[in-house]
Amino acid sequence: MIQFIPYPALTPDLLRTLNECITVEFGHVPFVQQRSWATPDWVVLWEADGEVATFCNIVEREILVDGQRRKAAGINNVITPAAHRGKGYASQVLREANAFLFRKLQADMGLLLCADALVPFYERLGWYTVECQLVYDQPAGQEEYDSNVMLLSPAHTNRQAPAHIDLQGLPW
Repeated sequence: MIQFIPYPALTPDLLRTLNECITVEFGHVPFVQQRSWATPDWVVLWEADGEVATFCNIVEREILVDGQRRKAAGINNVITPAAHRGKGYASQVLREANAFLFRKLQADMGLLLCADALVPFYERLGWYTVECQLVYDQPAGQEEYDSNVMLLSPAHTNRQAPAHIDLQGLPW
């Protein structure tokens, strides 16, 4: 069963488990290690046999898209521990998260920062890549993201092609 849990409501044990999963998956990636990251607002969680099978985080934020304020819901840390891979859990969690972004959170758009190898996975779920400048905050100042920026539109309509996105805070 998929749960939508406000991040502040996570139990210490579940938070520890999720952080361990994040460390296993991304702890060796220099880009991840060298940046400060936004604290999520939500966790979308699927448990199977009493274990975390898949989860992702959602960050809610008002961002600037071509100078216009827009409500974005950012997806990050889509992780399926090795023992649960290949069962379709991540796809199902993301389908549910995608609906949640627009129905519950009333976001104008979904946004994620994506590694090259994962673009086809997200495209199958309705996300699309945009060529634009994306900037985000770090303690030492603003930085530019130089990889794949993917967006999701409500009901997969009104695909936008912005030239500039400012996350107005830490990346997710």
